[in-house]
Amino acid sequence: MARGDRLEVEQRVVGSTVTYLHHGVDLGDGTVVHARPREFRNPFGGGHVVRTSLAEFAEGRPVRVRNEPPAEFSPEEIAARALAHVDRDGYDPVIDNCEHFATWCATGRRSSRQVDIVMGRVAAGVSRAVAAVSARAAAGTAERVAIRTALGTSVRIGLKTMLPAAIVGEAAALVAEWTAHQRGKTEQESRKAGEAAGLAATSLTFAVAGAPAGPTGALAGALAGATMWIAGSATAAAATGAARHVAKRITRG
Repeated sequence: MARGDRLEVEQRVVGSTVTYLHHGVDLGDGTVVHARPREFRNPFGGGHVVRTSLAEFAEGRPVRVRNEPPAEFSPEEIAARALAHVDRDGYDPVIDNCEHFATWCATGRRSSRQVDIVMGRVAAGVSRAVAAVSARAAAGTAERVAIRTALGTSVRIGLKTMLPAAIVGEAAALVAEWTAHQRGKTEQESRKAGEAAGLAATSLTFAVAGAPAGPTGALAGALAGATMWIAGSATAAAATGAARHVAKRITRG
C-alpha cells in the first residue's frame, strides 16, 4: 500500500450478517481519508470526511488495494484531492458514500460498484417480474405459454412458475454478484458470477415445476428456465447500453 492508493476493508452492516466494503484513500503516512456516517447505526443520518489512522480504518480486518475503475490522477493528486475534503460534511449510503468519495478522488467521477450491483439487480428483477405478469395478461385465460428454448424447441410452461422464477433467479444473482465483489473480484468477474447463479436458480425453479411430468418434463422446464433467463439478461443489457449511450451524449452536450 502506498500514498494515493484506494483501500477497502470488509465491514458488517450493524445488526446483520451482511458485509460491505468500506473505502478510503491511503496518504502513505499511516493515515487514511474516508467518508463515513457519524453513526453507523444510522447511515442515513449524515456524516463527513475524516482522516484516521490505518489501524482505526481497518479495525483489525485485512485491507486490500482497489484499482477499479482505473485511476485518472497521479497518486499525489489523489491524496491531495482527498486531503482537501477532510471535515467536509455530507454522507449518504446511496448517492454519496465512502466508495463514491474514494472513486471521485481517483477518477473525478462519483460511482459506487456496490450501489450499482444492488440497484442493477433490483431493476432487472422488476423488469423480469413485469415481463412475467405481462405474459400472463397477454395469455388471457390460458394457463401456459410457449417458450422457445435455446435448442430450437418450444416448451409450454405454467404461468404461475414465471414470476417466482424471476424473483428467485434475480435474488440468487444479487447474492452471488455481491459476494464475488466483496471477495475482490473484478466487475466483469462478479457480474459473470451473478449471471451464472441467476441462470442456475431460474433453470432449477422451472425444472421443479416440470418434474411432475417426469424426467422429460424436468429437462424441458430447465431448458425453458434457462432460455427465459438468457433472454431477460439480453434485454436488460441492451437497455443498459442504450441508457449509457444517451447519458454520454447528454454529458458531451
